Amino acid sequence: MAGVKRIDAFLTQPERTIPGERQKAARGDVELAHVTFGYGEKQVLNDFSMTVHQGEQVTLIGRTGAGKSTIFKLLLGLYPPESGSVTIGGVPVADITDRERRTCIGCVEQHFARVPGTVLDQITLGDPQITAEMAKNAAQLAGIDTAIRALPDGYDTVCSEGMFSQGEWQLLSIARAAAAAPSMLLFDEITANLDAETERAVLSALKRVAENRTVISISHRTSAELGRTIALAD
Repeated sequence: MAGVKRIDAFLTQPERTIPGERQKAARGDVELAHVTFGYGEKQVLNDFSMTVHQGEQVTLIGRTGAGKSTIFKLLLGLYPPESGSVTIGGVPVADITDRERRTCIGCVEQHFARVPGTVLDQITLGDPQITAEMAKNAAQLAGIDTAIRALPDGYDTVCSEGMFSQGEWQLLSIARAAAAAPSMLLFDEITANLDAETERAVLSALKRVAENRTVISISHRTSAELGRTIALAD
């Protein structure tokens, strides 16, 4: 009965609006203008504004619950703001098509989300726009190419738990984000659970993939900051 209730609740949700194709690409300055958003009765962002210029690197800092991850969800179009606007290059994020999204935004989270398939599939996610050559170039940029080629079948090795170290999974996640050559990268506390040596390797990979791209990162540690910082108020 609990399962049926959840299914009924899902089916009563309004249908998703599929955005149409546009001539203008979503590349350029990132802007949140007077954004208000909350989860139910809990208000997280209240009349919040932020601008990140194209090619700029910014770190969001603040206590847990201040809205750092919420900003990422709004930029990814996972939630619409209750009021205000969220745009990339002047294009509302709600108007970014699924086909365009990976070339616009690459996101690296704390934990790697493995999908069924080969190592190559982990990078491409089955996206026909990303060729094997693009995936391998991204792996080289992230510093994981050598470890992949050492596997029995290289990039065609079926992925399984335990085949990579925690740091290597993180490098694979960076390769996945960079594969489609997005104009913007989002980094969500990706060195939080790494030892010092692994953290250095991951930070080195981040610097390589971040070159000439807009970067917004979340950090609780000032040593991991990239570029300008934006502090979210309590």
